[in-house]
Amino acid sequence: MTRFIHIADLHHARHDDTTRLIEHASFDIQRSKLQQLADVILTEGIQAVLVAGDVEVSDPEDFLPYLKEWTMLGATVYIVFGDHDVNRVAYKKVWETVGNVHCFLEPDYVFDERLGAGIYGLSCETRRAGLREAFLRVSPRHDSHPNLFLTHGDRTDFPPDVVRTLGYDYFALGHLHEYKPPFVRGGVPFIYPGHVFSVWDGSGKAWRTGIVIGTISADGVSHEYRPFEGAETRRISFNRFMRDEGRIRLTLDNIVWDHDGWVKDDDMIMRSLVRSILTRYPDDYFITPSNRSQAITRVCMTGRTLLGDNSAFENFYHRSFKATATTQ
Repeated sequence: MTRFIHIADLHHARHDDTTRLIEHASFDIQRSKLQQLADVILTEGIQAVLVAGDVEVSDPEDFLPYLKEWTMLGATVYIVFGDHDVNRVAYKKVWETVGNVHCFLEPDYVFDERLGAGIYGLSCETRRAGLREAFLRVSPRHDSHPNLFLTHGDRTDFPPDVVRTLGYDYFALGHLHEYKPPFVRGGVPFIYPGHVFSVWDGSGKAWRTGIVIGTISADGVSHEYRPFEGAETRRISFNRFMRDEGRIRLTLDNIVWDHDGWVKDDDMIMRSLVRSILTRYPDDYFITPSNRSQAITRVCMTGRTLLGDNSAFENFYHRSFKATATTQ
C-alpha cells in the first residue's frame, strides 16, 4: 500500500491590497496550512505530493521551503500549472533545482516506482484555453499498475466517453475551490481538494479547507479528505433584498447553526445572533460581503477581535448586510 497527498489552488501570493481590512494576511495563514503537510508526510508514510495547479506565488522562491522539506521527508512532488500560473517557466526553473520535483510544463507521463503508479500531468493555460483539445490528444494506457491523471480545469473540460477509454484510476484536479464528494465521469472519480485558504474566496464563499490523502492498494485507488488544523473562514450575510413578510434572508457560510434561512428583521435579534456566532468561533476569520461603494470593500477579522472591540464589531455588523442584491 502506498499513499499520496493531493492539493490544489494555493494562490500563495503576497497580496498588497489596501481595499480590504484584514487582521492577518492570507499568505501567513496559508503558510501555517502548508507547513502541516510535513507532519502528514512523516506520519502517514506519503510517497508523493500532487499539486494540481494555481500555486500562484509572487516569487518562486516562496514555494521552495515547502518543496525542500517535503522531498527531504521522502516525497516526490509533481506539479501541474493552472490558469493563474502565468510565470510557470520561472517557477519550473527554480523549483526543479530541488531533487525529486517534477513540473509538467508540457504534457508528460511518469511512472513513480516508489508510489507504484503512473502519473500523467497536463497543465492548462489562461482561461483554460486549449485544455479540452489537449486532453483529446492523450493516448490511452493499458498498464497493470494504477494511473493518476493530474490536471487543472473544470470537469466539463474532460468528456466522459474519452475519460472511460484512457486507463486512469483517479483524476487529481484543481480549479474548484470547495471540496465536495467526488464527481464520477466515465466511471472514474474526479477529485477537487479545494483551496488552501484565501480571504477573497472567503468573501461570499467561506468553506472549510484541507487536503486529500490518496491510498493505492490491491483494491485500487481510494481517498479521504483531511481538513487543515487551525482557523477557517466563515461568513454571516443578511439580505434585505429578499424578504418573507417581516423576515429577511440569512446566509451562514461554513457555520453550523440551526436556522431556516430567514431571520426577523429586528436589529436586536440580528445583533444577538452575530455575537452568538462569533462566540462559537472565536479564533476563525469572519468575512463580510463586498461593498464596492466604499474604499474598504471587505473586512476579515477573527471572532475574538470583533467581540473585543466595539468599533470593529459595529463596522462588521453593518457590513454583514448585502450592499446590493447581487453582492458576493
